[in-house]
Amino acid sequence: MKSITRLLAGGAFAAVAILALTGCATNVNSVERAQPMATPDYISDKRVITDNTLARTVRVNSVNQTTVSGDLLKVQATLENLKNNARTVRYKFEWIDQSGMSVGSPNETWKTISIPGRDTTTISTVAVSPRAVDFVLKLSE
Repeated sequence: MKSITRLLAGGAFAAVAILALTGCATNVNSVERAQPMATPDYISDKRVITDNTLARTVRVNSVNQTTVSGDLLKVQATLENLKNNARTVRYKFEWIDQSGMSVGSPNETWKTISIPGRDTTTISTVAVSPRAVDFVLKLSE
């Protein structure tokens, strides 16, 4: 009888330990300035959703831009994983010139990023040409 009680107690301890470790793996705490010094140049965006499953999994929280090296557009997007488990997302930026034409290689490769559960991460890129004045961010799961 004592061995059964020990076995049950050991099993309960293991279950609690697994739950505790799982909680630590999926939750993220963060600390930041109460009065931020940064002043991002957020852009308003238009979203075209063709994959509703992906839209319920990963959200683009914000997109901001700046200019680097004098005349190259740099874009940064903040992505949020809406689920408890880590998600892998593929993304690529396509650059557009003043006339609405694609700038750079149309065969730009997709990049892959893993976002921990309930966490946010940023992706960024710099335009391939000073002619680039706009962009399209594409996401795929």
